[in-house]
Amino acid sequence: MSGGLKVSLKRLERLSQIRQTYVSVAEAGVKQAEGEVRRLETADAEAAGSIQSTQAGIAYLQTAAGRDIQNGENYIQALQQQRKIIRQSLETATGNLELRRGEWTEAMREQKIIEKVQEHRLHQWEREDDAANQKSQDDVSIGRYVRTRIKD
Repeated sequence: MSGGLKVSLKRLERLSQIRQTYVSVAEAGVKQAEGEVRRLETADAEAAGSIQSTQAGIAYLQTAAGRDIQNGENYIQALQQQRKIIRQSLETATGNLELRRGEWTEAMREQKIIEKVQEHRLHQWEREDDAANQKSQDDVSIGRYVRTRIKD
């Protein structure tokens, strides 16, 4: 094996391990961002459900004082404000998720490139090693042939 290719293969192996770590970190970032988006979507749905149930409760009050209706309306406004904040956070989280997915995709692409280069170098080393072995066998065969000719 030529020394340069051996060193190159070792370097590529280390680089591949580092890139695999990057891929793992990027994948963890995607999973975390997905979890945040799911959490915010659930919170938004719960806030919407609370608004609907409070509105239904107000609509079906038999003996409602103005104060009860006002308290219900204030509660609905607070829930709507909370829902607005949740939607803004959801928008931010969705953007973050897309960013993380892009990072993960890029890390995967780079990892695949490194794997292809590593495979190419390994095949190159195998060809060079086979050629060196064949040359060695040829030299041995030529040496035997020459010795047998000299004896004759």
